[in-house]
Amino acid sequence: MSEDLQRVVDALARQLGRAVAVDDVHFRLLAYSAQAGPIDDMRARVVLNREAPPEGVAWLRRFRLSRADGPVRLPASAELDLLPRVAIPIRFQGVQFGYLWLIDADEQVDDAGLALAGVAAGEAAEVLFRERALGELHDARVGEFLRDLLSEDRVARTLAADGLVESNLFAARGGVVAIVVAPLPVAGQEVDEGDRLAIGAALRTASNAMSFRESMVLVRPGHGLLVVTQRAIERVPRVAEELCSSAVRGLGRADRWRAVVAGVGRPAARLADAATSYRQALDAIRVADVIPGFRPVARHEALGIYALLAAQPREQLRSMGVAEAITALLDADPALLVTAETFLDRAGDSRAVAECLGVHRATIYHRLHRIEELTGFDLSDGERRLVLHLGIKAARLLGDI
Repeated sequence: MSEDLQRVVDALARQLGRAVAVDDVHFRLLAYSAQAGPIDDMRARVVLNREAPPEGVAWLRRFRLSRADGPVRLPASAELDLLPRVAIPIRFQGVQFGYLWLIDADEQVDDAGLALAGVAAGEAAEVLFRERALGELHDARVGEFLRDLLSEDRVARTLAADGLVESNLFAARGGVVAIVVAPLPVAGQEVDEGDRLAIGAALRTASNAMSFRESMVLVRPGHGLLVVTQRAIERVPRVAEELCSSAVRGLGRADRWRAVVAGVGRPAARLADAATSYRQALDAIRVADVIPGFRPVARHEALGIYALLAAQPREQLRSMGVAEAITALLDADPALLVTAETFLDRAGDSRAVAECLGVHRATIYHRLHRIEELTGFDLSDGERRLVLHLGIKAARLLGDI
């Protein structure tokens, strides 16, 4: 958070001789003073983790602080090991930005102290309003460049990359990685404006975990995009998992989604090539959509053969000439299709297939003979095995099996 907000907090702490903290509306820490006087377990955890623990948030929400129009004294809680505290809403032009906090133990904050805290809350509100406005302007500028960076036009991509660096909006040292987060709606549902706001909040939370100029965010109609430097990924390796979890919490209403997933592209060597990583992240989402084993975070580098198939048009996948063979196996016995796929996945190792399926090797040999009879594919022919293998995987990606 900015030096301006920190100055407001430190000045009030000196005036009152007690610790001061500012949280956002979700009780995530924005700024805090040096500790003076008693503190409790929750304040220590907030300082350590930068947000209130879930049980603390639930307790705070009982007081409906968002409706308060002045200081609110909160009682102690022996169950949660909480000291009494004062919450002062931080608002500017009717917009809620968070809360200013004072521990109210030992000697209560008197009216004069509350008045000083109210003035500080007003100053904090102005700071946060100004930073939000500047942040929105920054996001708009980044968004314009980022849209061009993802275009099909090579010249536009190069100009966008140069513009981001020259405008000091992104540090293009080393590679970049695209991470996409998307809810997968159930039938009859779609991603609406409220959902996009939740996705945007999750993206900004993930971006705030990075150093300045190491990330960019963009909210698109059905998903959100986070572009980060490869160095940032190395420092925060679980950023995709944390982004996905944050989106799940923000989107809520689990009955509207089959899942919320994140797709991670491979590192692109240059900023101008970020579109390649973005397409790979979208391909990973596409695979995770139909193959739950890749959820909640699908990394392009871990997709195996699906990485190749997902990059192909659906029409081309349907023209692989294996549909009749797959139908023949399913009609005869679905176990034959499972055996064929497992056999091909394990490079023809019959012993491994038998162990995986929990049957005797003789059963596997019998099934393989039936598979050859029904499909016309000679499983001793490497090229024919490859065609059948690709065809089965393509059918899975298309949702046909």
